[in-house]
Amino acid sequence: MKEIPFLIPPPSEQDRIVRYLDEKTAAIDELVRAKEREIELLRERKQALVSAAVTGGLDPATERKDSGVPWIGKIPKGWNVVKFKRIAKVCANLVEPNQYADYPQIAPECIEKGSGRLVMSRTVRDAGVESGNHLFKAGQILYSKIRPTLNKVVIAPCDGLCSADMYPIETTQNKRWFLFFMLSSPFVQQVTECCARVKMPKINKEDLGQLLVAVPPLPEQERIVAHLDSVCSELDAAEAAIRKQIALLQELRTRLVSDAVTGAVEVS
Repeated sequence: MKEIPFLIPPPSEQDRIVRYLDEKTAAIDELVRAKEREIELLRERKQALVSAAVTGGLDPATERKDSGVPWIGKIPKGWNVVKFKRIAKVCANLVEPNQYADYPQIAPECIEKGSGRLVMSRTVRDAGVESGNHLFKAGQILYSKIRPTLNKVVIAPCDGLCSADMYPIETTQNKRWFLFFMLSSPFVQQVTECCARVKMPKINKEDLGQLLVAVPPLPEQERIVAHLDSVCSELDAAEAAIRKQIALLQELRTRLVSDAVTGAVEVS
């Protein structure tokens, strides 16, 4: 650090630079916060749309019946409320990682919370995995059982290994519909209540199996998936555009500071 050269303007010029940057960076930071709030609102809207579709269907005029579950309310006639374990199962398959060094490895930190998106990919070797991992298959649903209120869940795009802190899940239903249900507020609410009873925020296989699911007929599941894929794609595109704006603002802030403290721009 002692060897790094510094450009030192006179104290009066330093004061001008500080006042200038305080004003300009504060304005940029406020814009970034506003953009981040837009993203939060988009995500809230997305979850509301998902929750409404997976618990009430797409047609508000359809005949309904009481589900018998307060947080679900009335459901379309022809739907049934069943336990998670009736339509899905955890496929635990622990293996030694040294036999699968080139396989993709997925851990909770590889999944974006509450979105169903995989944000990072690495091999078992690159992840430095030493303990047993679950061998999963393409198309299985991967769900993080630790800190489950973060709701990290994704459909596996290929075969691979996942952390022992995750459950590989298979379902007899439309897997995209089942993913949307696991992303919904009713599912998260049930998980939160389960975790409130224990010290460690973690849901075990038995508790997961007891959670309740409002299940529509398979053709209705396909319609719900098509609808949600469409609306969620639009919301995701809007979020991506806002994230690009945030990146440009942050780039502007960095350039502004650099130019001001090196004298590349005149500060009035």
